[in-house]
Amino acid sequence: MNQLILPYQKNVKKKFDSFFCDNEKNDQIIEIIKNIFDNKNNQIYIWADKSFGKSHLLYAACNYFGEKNKKCVYLPLTDNKKFKPDILDGFENYDLVCIDDIDLIFQKKDWEFSFFVLINKILDKSKKIIFTSSSSLALNNVDLKDFHSRLSSSLIFMINSPNDITKKNILKRVILEKEYNINLDICEYLLKRNYRDIDSLLNTIDKIGRYSLSTNKKVSKKNLSLIID
Repeated sequence: MNQLILPYQKNVKKKFDSFFCDNEKNDQIIEIIKNIFDNKNNQIYIWADKSFGKSHLLYAACNYFGEKNKKCVYLPLTDNKKFKPDILDGFENYDLVCIDDIDLIFQKKDWEFSFFVLINKILDKSKKIIFTSSSSLALNNVDLKDFHSRLSSSLIFMINSPNDITKKNILKRVILEKEYNINLDICEYLLKRNYRDIDSLLNTIDKIGRYSLSTNKKVSKKNLSLIID
């Protein structure tokens, strides 16, 4: 498979089929990504709150197009302090470039300029690039106006907040993917309590999961009070 994921990490394969959608708008985002090589627009900008599945979509895109013999690269900018902007050199030679959390390099002049140069090279070569961000481009303060202009020319989409059924399915998927020793009925139990936002729910599941792995004991509702308040 002609894809590169940076930095290398063992990763459970994420696909579009395992991205839980509960509305037509989220379905539309997937269809737009799948058809990116059939569209004239070379850029997609996807934004949403934390833990809404942005990274999942980028991994899924790499897997999907890798199977179609497209060369893909994925770069998570949560780790941008570990490398320099010159890591982008040569990215224009990939068919698809996936940049996760682009907002984390805003107001960093060297990074903004390097991405501006990269986008120009991608446009010249008719390659494709997908950005994700934790907030709307309109709300972000980008110092380099030319870079902001380039980003603004993207197809821009927002991932909608998941409903309770989707939240429950996401939690179950995390339990199975990470092989946590947790009864699945805990997912519904957490949703009935005060754990409403998906980020808090995922943090709670990870806390319970780490406990289950460290003690090698199955966690159920009966012993949940030992782990969370």
